Amino acid sequence: MARSRSLLRTNPSLVLQVAVLLCSLCTSLAQYYRFPFNEITYGASNVDEPEGRGRSSRCYDEGGKAQKCVPEFVNAAFNLPVEVTNTCGVARPQQYCLQTGGYGSKKACEMCNANLAQLAHPPRYLTDFNNNDNHTWWQSETMHEGIQFPNQVNLTLSLDKAFDITYVRLFFHSPRPESFAIFKRTSRDKEWEPYQYYSATCRDTYGIPDSTYVRRDDETRALCTSEFSDISPLTGGNVAFSTLEGRPSAYNFENSPELQDWVTATDIRIILDRLNTFRDEVFGDPKVLKSYFYAITDFAVGGRCKCNGHASECVSSSSLAGGQQLVCRCEHNTAGPDCGECLPFYNDFPWSRATSSHAHECRPCNCNGYSNRCYFDQELYDKTGHGGHCLDCAANRAGPNCERCKDNYYEREDGVCIACNCNDIGSRSLQCASDGVCQCKPGVTGDKCDRCAENYFDFGPHGCKPCGCNVAGSRGNEANCDPASGVCVCKEHVEGQQCDQCKPGFFNLNEENEFGCTPCFCYGHSSICSSATGYSQGKSLPEYRKCVIESGFVRGEERWRAEESTGRSVSLSYNAIVQSLAVAALGRDKVYFLAPDRFLGDQRASYNHDLSFFLRVGELGPQASTEDIVLEGAGLTISAPIFAQGNSLPSTQKQKYTFRLHEDSQFGWSPRLASRDFMSLLSNLTAIKIRGTYIYEGRGFLDDVMLETARRGVFGAPASWIEICTCPEGYVGQFCESCAPGYRHNPANGGPFATCIPCDCNNHADICDSETGRCICQHNTAGEQCERCGKGYYGNALRGTPNDCQPCPCPNGGACIQLPDDTVVCLECPSGYAGPRCELCTDGFFGDPKGRHGPPRPCESCDCNGNIDPNAVANCNRTTGECLKCIYNTGGFYCDQCLSGFYGDALALPKGDCSPCHCNSYGTVAERYGPPVCDQVTGQCQCKPHVTGLKCNECEAGFWNLTSGVGCEPCGCDPVGALNGTCDVQTGQCFCQLGVTGRKCDTCELYQYGFSRDGCQPCACDPVGSVSLQCDATGQCPCRENVDGRRCDRCEENTYDKQAGCIDCPACYNLVLDSVSVHRERLAELERLLSDIVSNPTVLDDDDFDETLRTVMSQVEQLWDDAREAARSGGDKTVAQHIEELDKRINGVKELLDGIQQAIIRGESLALMGQFNITQAEGIIQRAQKALTDAQLYLDVQGNDALAKALDRSNQFGQQSARMSQIAREARLLADGQEDEAKSIEQVAYDARNTSNEAYLLARKALDDQRDITEIIKGLNFGVQDLSSLFEETMQVANESRTQAKATYRDALAISTEASSIAVPPINATELRAQAEGIIHEAERLKAETQVLMDDRSSLIIDVEAQLEETSDLVRRGWAQQQITSELLADTFTAEGQAKDAIKKAERTLREAKETLTALEDFDKQVQESRDEAEDALNRVAEIEKLIQEAEDSTRDAEDALTGAESDARDARDIAKEAQQTASDASKQAGNVRVKADATKVEASSLKDEADHLASRVAETDSRVTTYESQAEQDHLQVMEAQEKANQAKDRADNASARVHEAYEVVQEILGLLERAPDLDPEQLDLLEERLEEARQTYYQSGVEASVTELTEARSWQERQISLYEEEIKRLQIEVINIEEIKISLPEECYSQTKLEP
Repeated sequence: MARSRSLLRTNPSLVLQVAVLLCSLCTSLAQYYRFPFNEITYGASNVDEPEGRGRSSRCYDEGGKAQKCVPEFVNAAFNLPVEVTNTCGVARPQQYCLQTGGYGSKKACEMCNANLAQLAHPPRYLTDFNNNDNHTWWQSETMHEGIQFPNQVNLTLSLDKAFDITYVRLFFHSPRPESFAIFKRTSRDKEWEPYQYYSATCRDTYGIPDSTYVRRDDETRALCTSEFSDISPLTGGNVAFSTLEGRPSAYNFENSPELQDWVTATDIRIILDRLNTFRDEVFGDPKVLKSYFYAITDFAVGGRCKCNGHASECVSSSSLAGGQQLVCRCEHNTAGPDCGECLPFYNDFPWSRATSSHAHECRPCNCNGYSNRCYFDQELYDKTGHGGHCLDCAANRAGPNCERCKDNYYEREDGVCIACNCNDIGSRSLQCASDGVCQCKPGVTGDKCDRCAENYFDFGPHGCKPCGCNVAGSRGNEANCDPASGVCVCKEHVEGQQCDQCKPGFFNLNEENEFGCTPCFCYGHSSICSSATGYSQGKSLPEYRKCVIESGFVRGEERWRAEESTGRSVSLSYNAIVQSLAVAALGRDKVYFLAPDRFLGDQRASYNHDLSFFLRVGELGPQASTEDIVLEGAGLTISAPIFAQGNSLPSTQKQKYTFRLHEDSQFGWSPRLASRDFMSLLSNLTAIKIRGTYIYEGRGFLDDVMLETARRGVFGAPASWIEICTCPEGYVGQFCESCAPGYRHNPANGGPFATCIPCDCNNHADICDSETGRCICQHNTAGEQCERCGKGYYGNALRGTPNDCQPCPCPNGGACIQLPDDTVVCLECPSGYAGPRCELCTDGFFGDPKGRHGPPRPCESCDCNGNIDPNAVANCNRTTGECLKCIYNTGGFYCDQCLSGFYGDALALPKGDCSPCHCNSYGTVAERYGPPVCDQVTGQCQCKPHVTGLKCNECEAGFWNLTSGVGCEPCGCDPVGALNGTCDVQTGQCFCQLGVTGRKCDTCELYQYGFSRDGCQPCACDPVGSVSLQCDATGQCPCRENVDGRRCDRCEENTYDKQAGCIDCPACYNLVLDSVSVHRERLAELERLLSDIVSNPTVLDDDDFDETLRTVMSQVEQLWDDAREAARSGGDKTVAQHIEELDKRINGVKELLDGIQQAIIRGESLALMGQFNITQAEGIIQRAQKALTDAQLYLDVQGNDALAKALDRSNQFGQQSARMSQIAREARLLADGQEDEAKSIEQVAYDARNTSNEAYLLARKALDDQRDITEIIKGLNFGVQDLSSLFEETMQVANESRTQAKATYRDALAISTEASSIAVPPINATELRAQAEGIIHEAERLKAETQVLMDDRSSLIIDVEAQLEETSDLVRRGWAQQQITSELLADTFTAEGQAKDAIKKAERTLREAKETLTALEDFDKQVQESRDEAEDALNRVAEIEKLIQEAEDSTRDAEDALTGAESDARDARDIAKEAQQTASDASKQAGNVRVKADATKVEASSLKDEADHLASRVAETDSRVTTYESQAEQDHLQVMEAQEKANQAKDRADNASARVHEAYEVVQEILGLLERAPDLDPEQLDLLEERLEEARQTYYQSGVEASVTELTEARSWQERQISLYEEEIKRLQIEVINIEEIKISLPEECYSQTKLEP
């Protein structure tokens, strides 16, 4: 800020005085600057910073370390407003006089006027910029206005910011005051504090002594001095107050808070108390009084913006009130207007003012990233040296530095604080340990102390109570109970609060038992048992704790056997070296190892114990099954897969397998048995089968088989799982396995499982067998309990007397029975005989044994050819043999014929071939009695007239009404209105043409007409002009008055406005009508003339007529050529050819429909075949079930009888017999025979089961085939539906095209009508007659040719017009293709750029590959040169590896680049293909345009034909037709040219595509070479370069760029053509608008009666 440097205009002594003052001031300032402001020198208007350092760099040294920094030293008062309590010239202009010294001197006076700038002395002059050229000052009112003690004048300067004040300087324009004071304050809300007093009377004025001495303990006391209170100099006096001059601690300013506060000020106030005078004011001279006033030139405050050493500058900032405020730009992480505090997160150290030795930079709080707020904690700082106390710690953190978790939280391993969530009931404290585990009360567990510990319950404030669970009975042998009730979790067979007792029916609570207790077996007779004594587990061997039955194969096979799954025996192989058994499968059947007898029998002691063995196989890939381990016994069989119970699949390595013999599902035995059944199986174990082979022709090796068990004896650990039962009455034995004396098992031979009941022999025996219960009968009795008489005896053995049974009176001692009426009946008559004495033939036999109906005849079997129910009775007459109950719809004496109403072969197998006729009652000739019948061989019913079908259920084609009862009636379809001669067989409705109705299709529908082979056409009557919408047979609608036209759609001549009812035209239009009538009369006259010429030709010799005739002939020929040209509407194809193609397509659709129908028929035949297969399968299943039933019955009857006989013989003779041994041997032989027979029966059952399975699979296959056929039929039906829809759509499109053609024809007819109404010029009939006489001989031929031409033309017009709408649609699609072509052209440009980029990438890749090869060659050269220096080369291995890595990276980059090239080339090829497609589309578009042009030409030709026809009458029309024809020719030429260009473009696109494809193949080859980059040599790279060059040349030769250019030009040409067409359309639209305007402008009435024509 600039300072005033004006020269003092006074005497030299005053200058010397001021200089001395300034020297003293400089001395004081030097002391102050030394410390707080050592960068700035006094008096400088601007402070330049050191070069190369920014403002912010002053707060940090070159190393970035914080250091003290202060803002610039400035004049803080410059240009600031000063609040003054008195200013001259404000109230009014005031005069003041200049002081010249002493009384009596002459005064020079001037005016002060605040309203005039040149005479004003406002307060702003105190702080403005002063110089000698513009001397300004502030001035108060004079003593004349009352300015003198005690009246004060106050100057208040607000700095708006705290400053460190160095000095306050006042430069007076008037004499310096006699008494004035400087005050300061540090904020607006504080009191003013004195800074310095100036007075010649310090004690009198201010009450303090005149002194310049300050004590160290009172350094902030304001002093008073008289040094500057002298009246001289009269002007230019300077007063400079230094804030630190004379202050003892000025040299230690940085450590003196008192002085730091002393120099701080925000406001400075100057109080002017008393003027200095020469004492001449006492005379009251006004000029003298006006010469005394206060005037100050400059008010300066030197200092620095107060920033406490933490900022190098102050800047202007917006205040809260909206104004500007000066604030420090704080550094060192400080904040505040004066940098008097730390930033919110920088409170780790207490804030302090920066010093020269320490910057006291605010440091950030250490919150470990969990908080951004903190405060300074002095207590914490005193303890730790860090005062930053964090606030609002996140993530559940707490502590001064967020270094720990909050209370009741713990820190996880990943540093996250997790809530302890300690249960307040079960925890000793809510704070958990460092691992999150809470401190629990007694009996409480869990990380959160939220549950009772195992074996504890009753969770409460005092913890949990112990459950006291018995470990042996607890699940898993771990004491555990319900935490609420204390009920222990017991093993499966254990109960009780503490799991200390077995459930009823169980015994032996044992810790080793997984289920706790063992079920009581007792053969099912008792559920009360306990552990038996006298059984032990055997010796405690090192590897086996229990007694075992084992086979170690030390001495051989140890009676082990092997057999296949079918039961066929297989030889075993014993390996004496490894002491193991081996088997080999001969095929796919599994081979089992069979355990010997010592492993069988009663093995209940092995219940809940292990069967173990070692097994390996000879091949890999074993295939397990559910029957790998098989146990058989007590009529039960269970099995398990080899991998059950945690075992692994067999391998070529020897493995141990262990299987627990227990029924629980976890052990995998199938089927799952109850415990009693499982123990029953073990009680009579008949087979242990271990599967040895697991693949086709596999091998297996078995070793060390062990079965844990118990044995009788007291040595060793007791076997407590052996039971002793408490038996009920009638049972005895350790296991209740025997009956007590006087009791027997029921049923007999039921074994130990059978119940025991008392013996009962009906008093015919004294003893009975306890096992079988069979009594040793006497008194001719027999039976188990002697309950019946023996064979050949009869009577009631139940009476209990010795004479109960008497001999039977039957021949041959046969058995008999006595009936309730005491009649004796024989029981063993010969086969076919029956009756009490065998005197009758039995059911199914016939004859007369006693000769009651003639000679005696033996009983013979009835012959009914198998057509009877064998289970029925009375199938035939027992005397004659006639069959009485024929089935399968058969009849006759021997059931050898089909019944009436059925047909088939009654003797065929299988039975049931006679099927019902099912003749349709409506279509079949009725029988006199009964239902209709059919031929018994073919099944053909006898049909009524015109009825067909096997069952007479269909009408012949063209007939209907089968239900009439008299045959089918003819449809009678109208041959014109019906599509064909068929009709609906139910309603008789014929299938009508479009628009035709009626049952016989003989009438048009409503609002239709024109009944013909094409159907009826819509009347289309105009609803405005027609009386009714129904037209007559000719299509003429009933018109309203003055309405004309077939559709009543136009007004009659000389009328207009159809909507208004066709009102008459104005009278002036009568002139036009008259003229038209005249022309019509002349035309009629001409026609009559022509008719006369035809009917009465006259030969004349006229050259002009010949010339005219030749002209007409040329025109006719031209007409014929044009007609033939117009017949072509689609390129070179005629309409007939189009129709032929449409017929071919329709025929193709019909053939497809026929194929679908054939497929449906085949599907139905397959379905029938599938049903037949299902029927066969069901028959096979039934036969298999019957075979199984027979086998079971054989086992139940024959086997049991054989066993009963053997037991009977054993019981009958007993052990007391001398022949006991022989009988036992015979019984054994019989038992073996029965066993073999049982095995054969089992084999039969097995075969039957296989047959059943095969039948089942066959049935399943048949069902699947049927399901597949059903799906195929559904698919075919859907296809038929789709084709039907397509056919209907095709027919709909064809009908629409036909309708459009007819509409076009009607439009053409309307145009022709309008043309016929055009007025023709007058014709000279006489001259024409003269000319006609010359061609009389040619008239007939011309007429005939013209008529033929017109006929051909008429049909051709109908065909051509049908294509007009399709042509228009093709034109529209052509325009759409135009847009697509444009887009594809743009894509072609893009493809061109991509292809060029691909070539560039390929070239760059080649260069990189060459560079890579060069590097590899250099490397190879270096290796060759360094081979002799192997020692040094070893030290450079790392460098060599780096080079290799770089080479590999380069190679990979080359591959990547070529991959990109390949992709780009592929894209280029695809784009070329798209270009080709675009060209093809363009060609198609050109063809469409040509078609459009042809159609245009056809239309023009049509107009031309009409014009030629009327050429002799309408010259103007002929001219217009010629114009249209020329235009069509031009269009045709343009279309041909466009098509030719399109074909050329297509050819070029094809060539380009081929060449791009060649380039792509070359790039593919290059890529394949680069994939072998490590093996490339220079020659290969040269070849690669050549191939790439060939690819590039191929691309250039493809002409893609030229093709794109040509396509662009073609596109431009097409756009130009489109523009021309659009302009032509616009021109035509303008003409139409002009015509409409002319029509509107015509007057409604004609006011001139002048005739238009003569």
